[in-house]
Amino acid sequence: MVGLWKPKETYRAIVVILDGVGDRPVPELGGKTPLQVARKPNIDYVAKTGVTGLMDPIEPGVRPGTDTGHIAIFGYDPYKYYPGRGPLEAAGIGVELNPGDVALRCNIATAKEVNGKLVIIDRRAGRIRGEHVRELVRALNKAIKEIDGVRVEFYPATEHRVVLVLRGTGLSPRVSDSDPGTAQEGQPIREVRPLDKSEEARRTASIINKIVSLSYIILKDHSVNVERIKKGLLPGNVIITRGAGMVPKDLVRFSKRFGIRGYVIAEEATVVGAGRILGLEGEIPKGATANLDTDMCSILKSALRAYERGYDIVFTHIKGPDIAGHDANPRGKVYIIEKADWLVGELIGSIGLSENIITITADHTTPCTVRDHSGDPVPVAIAGPGVRRDDVASYDEICCMKGGLGRILGKQLIRIILDLMNKPLKWGA
Repeated sequence: MVGLWKPKETYRAIVVILDGVGDRPVPELGGKTPLQVARKPNIDYVAKTGVTGLMDPIEPGVRPGTDTGHIAIFGYDPYKYYPGRGPLEAAGIGVELNPGDVALRCNIATAKEVNGKLVIIDRRAGRIRGEHVRELVRALNKAIKEIDGVRVEFYPATEHRVVLVLRGTGLSPRVSDSDPGTAQEGQPIREVRPLDKSEEARRTASIINKIVSLSYIILKDHSVNVERIKKGLLPGNVIITRGAGMVPKDLVRFSKRFGIRGYVIAEEATVVGAGRILGLEGEIPKGATANLDTDMCSILKSALRAYERGYDIVFTHIKGPDIAGHDANPRGKVYIIEKADWLVGELIGSIGLSENIITITADHTTPCTVRDHSGDPVPVAIAGPGVRRDDVASYDEICCMKGGLGRILGKQLIRIILDLMNKPLKWGA
């Protein structure tokens, strides 16, 4: 029998998610990881005064995406509830999806024609952003309204990212990516293929291939790109797609599932979208660039406003470590870790640890030597009232290996935090 157990005193929680912060030994850093090199007294304080461990966001050896990693941190099994990256990105920027719609996550990229094929030069078009992206998206929406009876819509997201939504009947998310991937720049755009034998998957793949080809024709001579080339910038002349999906229909929303109200402060639409699909409110703070130049003060203010509004748990996401890992930039990773350490110190100073649980973790590891996500576990540290303190004094991949939490799965973290908040459901008499 399940009954509600509510101790006399309950607490609230802050979870700081350092996207991709985990790493492997970096030769440039003397065989240490960025976490081991960075000056981070506030993050280390959480480790020193709390309990630490390692966390496999999905399970050992599985490389999480930012989306699946956050779904796990939010307390859901990604194997069961993952809708695909596209719907998460769409939800993150406020796009409403109907049952049967297919959403895809896209990049505006730079390509050139080589022997009749479009070869990717830069997947992010020099990290194009702002009004340039919006103008290119407007051009796509004006030129491509419908293909084979399916309505086509483009929406600008974070920096170089774009959401593509296909609305119509007879569609399927079971299609491959046209994006060749981070480590495959210099390779041709991939032909989208059906991932099963259904007519719906075949039809959807055909439509996406037509959209990719048309996007190059529409964008290659656009005035934005003519001007970018004059200035020595890479043109954003093609759309590449990945992460097709549909919104799941059987989710139990976060507040009903866990009995608490949660809020997500994030630097990219994918993370906010994951929260919204699961029933968590959220926002992208003004000035949050999802890069090393992000406005950490703005992120802090948004987190504190959410806390002041009475949310039980506030998830605060910092994207920069992941960007530095993808860019093979260990010094940049050290830099953004130190910026995040300031934020952690300000959070602790503002709300204190006498009535709050603070958690530091990551959604996945992004080693600078790999330039992509890996299946390595991430460090986790939890401090606050009643937390059993272990002997670990530093938040990093090696020290946290010795911590009292041991090695947990991402979907278990929320239950551990709830228990420390004294807000779990009791199992049994």
